[in-house]
Amino acid sequence: MRKKYLRYIVAFGTALFTSLVGVVWQKLFPSYEVLGIFAGLAILPVLLVAGNLIASKLYMSRLRNMKVAEGQSYLLRHRQEAQEASNKLLSKLQLIRRATALYTAVLWLLGVVASVFAGMLYSAADDMTLYLMSWFYAGLIFYAAYSRLYPREKIQLDPDAPILKKEDYPLLYANVKRAADALDCNGEITVLLTADCNAGILREGNKYYLQIGVMLLNILCEDELYSICLHEFSHVSDKNAASEREIRYNSWFSQEPGHSWIMGYVARLPFLILDEIYVFNHMIYRFSTSVVHESEADRDMLVHGNARAAASALLKLSYTDKYQWESGVYNETPVYAAEAPDPDYLKHHIERFQGAIAERHVDWDAMVDLEILANNASHPTLKMRLETLGIEHAESITDKGSEQWQSEQQKALAYADNRLYDNQMEKDCYTKDRQEEYLEPLARVTEWEKAGCPVVAEEFGDIVFYLKRLGRHEDAEALCDRAIAELDENSSAQAYFIKGSAMLYRYDAAGMDLVYHAIEKNKNFVEDGLQVIGEFCCMMGKEKELLEYRARAQELAQQDIDEYSQTGELSKHDNLSADAMPKEMLENILEFIHSVDEDIIKNIYLVRKTINENFFTSAFVIHFWGGTDAQRDEIMHKIFRYLDTYPVEWQFSLFDYTNVSNIKFDKIEGSLVWSKSNNKGE
Repeated sequence: MRKKYLRYIVAFGTALFTSLVGVVWQKLFPSYEVLGIFAGLAILPVLLVAGNLIASKLYMSRLRNMKVAEGQSYLLRHRQEAQEASNKLLSKLQLIRRATALYTAVLWLLGVVASVFAGMLYSAADDMTLYLMSWFYAGLIFYAAYSRLYPREKIQLDPDAPILKKEDYPLLYANVKRAADALDCNGEITVLLTADCNAGILREGNKYYLQIGVMLLNILCEDELYSICLHEFSHVSDKNAASEREIRYNSWFSQEPGHSWIMGYVARLPFLILDEIYVFNHMIYRFSTSVVHESEADRDMLVHGNARAAASALLKLSYTDKYQWESGVYNETPVYAAEAPDPDYLKHHIERFQGAIAERHVDWDAMVDLEILANNASHPTLKMRLETLGIEHAESITDKGSEQWQSEQQKALAYADNRLYDNQMEKDCYTKDRQEEYLEPLARVTEWEKAGCPVVAEEFGDIVFYLKRLGRHEDAEALCDRAIAELDENSSAQAYFIKGSAMLYRYDAAGMDLVYHAIEKNKNFVEDGLQVIGEFCCMMGKEKELLEYRARAQELAQQDIDEYSQTGELSKHDNLSADAMPKEMLENILEFIHSVDEDIIKNIYLVRKTINENFFTSAFVIHFWGGTDAQRDEIMHKIFRYLDTYPVEWQFSLFDYTNVSNIKFDKIEGSLVWSKSNNKGE
């Protein structure tokens, strides 16, 4: 907050000081010709902003109008040429950043001109109003220029961040330091503990912050940990300094630090086109070179470490992906079933993970040779990584290491569990979370079971969700089977999606047809459906199916951009008209809405939004007149479920009136289909 106000003071203070120069200048050397020249120069920032807006609109329009297939081809071409293009793309980013710095200097000089002009104008016209307007204008220019002063990045650690102290973990730090020294990363090292099974690193000057997941730490031996540390320090070593600098710069200005949203917008306006070009090219750079950079970091594990240990560490990391992929398919005890939090939650979670490794590692190892690199992958496949290490078949190291190493692992695990437990008890969040995550789902399922376990189109999806919350995944899947058998295809799309996904999580390729069917019947499943099919095909090496998937994904993604993405928006600029929905359909929908009304709906509007000559959506707009937020959300959820499972192929949209109140529905004849004031449709 202080930093934001300091920028205001410096910007407008600079404008005030330089305007005084203009006052003195005009008094000592009065000249209306010079005043006119300064006036012309002072207007340049306005022209620059206008030029940025126009150029930005044209640039973004070109990107938005790019077809999905064209965009994917563009990205993949860069990835295929990544090794060769990496330096060229990095040089382009550096050039854009230098151009931005030069442009910032020019903008600052124009701020000087504008503020001097303000002072000259005041001296010549003796008009305080004109002076204040000109001074404020100059201050805005200075503010925009000063906003681009890129400070040396400082990592702000959470004061409660779980830091592992060197004196408590000497073996851990010894391995971390050995890896840092091997990559010439000389400086202060801090190890932070996270609750996951991953590793990461941040660098600030000569300070290194290594993040280690407690799950990962507890399944690695010392040599494996050393290999992982080599990989992480490789990313922040001097050879990758230029790349890391661009990553930090992109992150810095994307976050608009220290601005209110209005001043942030003002500060961004003169830089719109340069920023958009940079962001786009940085995205291309990260996408096309991420796999290359990861492979280079893997190579450092080979050069400075032990290939066998590195391969084992990577293999164990891959087990995490398989374990997560298979979770949520078989019955399990829900986390919040107990009345109090488990003080050893992470310990028990790791034990379950290790048990799964012992049971499933043979099948998981057999999948290594099958995996295909996904088009959007940020890391090489495990097979590619093993090839980098010169390992044909990786084997997991089962040696747990010395007693001291095991002691440090257990100490870190106990530390993480204690922090998690204390945090839950201190904030009393477990009770609240248990109510939402377990007790409410239990009550809803119990009520459903007492009613005889009916399969109702607009309700079964919620019951499936609650059953999964309770860890009853097999019952959830059985309910989907019933929905598929008892409901029509339009109403059971969600059942097809959940059933098909569960089959894929069990590595049953037949699930793809069910997921595709769900996507065909309900476009709400396009994104999630394509993701699960794509991951399955890549994981299982389904080359033929992957080619079909990519073709269908492009088609569906393009259709989503052209049509379905617009069904979730409603604007006064849209092509809106009265909807010609069949009378019986409208009556059925209104009857359902009244059944869940709770007497807080004032008006119901229905308009047709025509998106193109072949596609439209029927948009219901619910105007509430009372009730709590929770009541409104529940009603909107029930209406959405009903429309989403309506047994007719029809495109619906649903909106809360408060979000689209700028539309004059009363001027669209026939749009008011129900009103509480007369309790009848119009």
